[in-house]
Amino acid sequence: MNTLKNALTIFCLLILFCGCSIDDDTPPTSQEEDLELLQELFNEITLMVDEPCTDETAWEFVAYGSKACGGPQGYIAYPTTIDVEAFLLMVENYTTEEAIYNANHGIGSTCDVPAEPIDVICEDGAAVLVYE
Repeated sequence: MNTLKNALTIFCLLILFCGCSIDDDTPPTSQEEDLELLQELFNEITLMVDEPCTDETAWEFVAYGSKACGGPQGYIAYPTTIDVEAFLLMVENYTTEEAIYNANHGIGSTCDVPAEPIDVICEDGAAVLVYE
């Protein structure tokens, strides 16, 4: 399992550092193609944190995404047992790409701000964000 995660991490870092961006000098893409790229990036993020939660002290959370009106889309829990630096770079890349997507395609959103969690707990093997 760790070999798969290491390979996925390396793949994602290659994407991040090779300039594979929806805002580079490549020919224009459709909104659907850009949305598909965003979904692939988010899927890679969620794959990295797909671990059973057995010790809530080994979990943290981070904001991800970019609402068109400003602020994050939400928060995601992650285990500190993964390559945290690579994970946070992936989240940062996703957030940047979503902001670019929103600007390039005139995306609108609600201007509400998602509540920030106060903690992460384990419930039935899953990490659950706790809110006040």
